[in-house]
Amino acid sequence: MPVNIRVLKAFHGDCIFITVESETVTERILIDGGPAATFGVSPQGELRALLNELEAEGKQIDLVILTHVDDDHIGGLIKAFEVKDGLTKLARKIMFNSGRLIHEYFKVQVDPKKEILGNFTQSKNTSINQGNTLERLLKDLGIWHESVIKQGDKHTLKGCELIFLTPDESELKKLLTTWEKGQPSPFTSASKTDWKKSYKELLAQDTFKEDNSTPNGSSISFILKVGEYNFLFLGDAHPTSIIQGLTMQGYNADTPIKAEVVKLSHHGSKGNTSPDLLSTIDCLTYIVSTDATRHGLPNKITFARIHSKKPNAAILFNYKSVISSIYTNDELAQLKNQITALLGELKFD
Repeated sequence: MPVNIRVLKAFHGDCIFITVESETVTERILIDGGPAATFGVSPQGELRALLNELEAEGKQIDLVILTHVDDDHIGGLIKAFEVKDGLTKLARKIMFNSGRLIHEYFKVQVDPKKEILGNFTQSKNTSINQGNTLERLLKDLGIWHESVIKQGDKHTLKGCELIFLTPDESELKKLLTTWEKGQPSPFTSASKTDWKKSYKELLAQDTFKEDNSTPNGSSISFILKVGEYNFLFLGDAHPTSIIQGLTMQGYNADTPIKAEVVKLSHHGSKGNTSPDLLSTIDCLTYIVSTDATRHGLPNKITFARIHSKKPNAAILFNYKSVISSIYTNDELAQLKNQITALLGELKFD
């Protein structure tokens, strides 16, 4: 059963299009929409181009998943739902954990005085109103799966199954209160990076410290199961929670999940890929989605950890320019074909 994965150029965000084919049905899944420019009109972004392509071929998207409401994941989806010929026309179902759904799940009234902040591109003061905007856009379409998605849940399509690893209830509950306002500015540049150091230098001083961002902690991550094959899409989720989700499915360091591909959490951030998580996954192909313009991401130590565990692993970048920023020519020569740019779709038969 062929699986094709297209990692769109979504600037510093995520936008991933998956096609699962069987003898009787082809199903299409869109994960996130990147920031608004990923949709874009002038210039046209890759999400806009994808939707034009699908519409011209008379195809629809069976499932849209918004992992969480940070702008580099939701911005492009809002733009794509605002136009009548975009996702409004092509999407058959969408899943996302809105503020209202979470409050209803915990039987708590929404407090309008509490402001929930995320990492938004347009302004560091932008609130969760982007999530509310998406709710309003979906309200009358009849395609919203109006149920909280949480750890351990499953959703079955005709040719595949989604097994949700995160968020757990404790992470969802944190969204009932005000998120910390002292988050890094969304305009942080990539000036402070670890790119100049070698793997040896990075690993010698490596001490893992987990990401503590509340928005990232609320991120949906899941196993896409197609027959006997597993594909991991980790959103921006925290590694401890991902491990917990994998443990619920019977996986651990002794019996790791065998995966065809892993989309690394949070654009290759060092706080989202721990050595313990890597020990719970048996995979030789990892994807990082970012143009490396924000927050000093990706972190090179993430890739050093991967190659220390799996020396033959391939790390694929959706922006070729990022590779030369992180690695010297000598390093690339030593790693041979293990650091490459994504060209077109990843195909698994």
